[in-house]
Amino acid sequence: MDALLLIDTDDASYPSDDAMETLGDIVTRTRAVGGVLIFASTKADLVDTPDEELSIFVPDEEDLVLRSESPDVFEGVDDLAAGLHDLSVDRIIIAGADATVGVPSAGAGGAAADPTAADPAPTDPAAQDDGDADDSASSANAPGAVYASAMAALVCNFDVIVLSDSTADPDGKLVTWSDAAERAGAMVKKTADTWLRM
Repeated sequence: MDALLLIDTDDASYPSDDAMETLGDIVTRTRAVGGVLIFASTKADLVDTPDEELSIFVPDEEDLVLRSESPDVFEGVDDLAAGLHDLSVDRIIIAGADATVGVPSAGAGGAAADPTAADPAPTDPAAQDDGDADDSASSANAPGAVYASAMAALVCNFDVIVLSDSTADPDGKLVTWSDAAERAGAMVKKTADTWLRM
């Protein structure tokens, strides 16, 4: 059985009108068939927000509403994976707001590994000796909530579908890490082409 997991779809975090309209279609379809619909928030400032205000899709009493202390909701919500397995969920369809910085696993196929990339960044010996360089490198590939949770779901033995046209960054632009997600084992599909299994 499938579960639809929507992360950080509050009004401030999910500003893309196009993505909202696209995602709204599968939310409607999921509710119509009584599917498992999960709303998760990773925003500390929304911890006391009423459930029905936690998403632009207005969660109701039939939906599962979660608050995570970590961008990875499987880490931030106790026993989430076990609970979903108990419900016979074996595939997670995921979308929402994602603030991934850079392209995950760039060394496995991103610009850093592309011999055709023009004008590689110059090497500054002074910068290499600066302790701040390590901090910059680590933050350059910081995973956002959708990416981190999708990767965690794979580790927890779920099949994963990322809805590429319903996952947007804080500026409302669609994310660019779909190839990295596919390399990691997730499927990447358009929302209109995705149907939940019951």
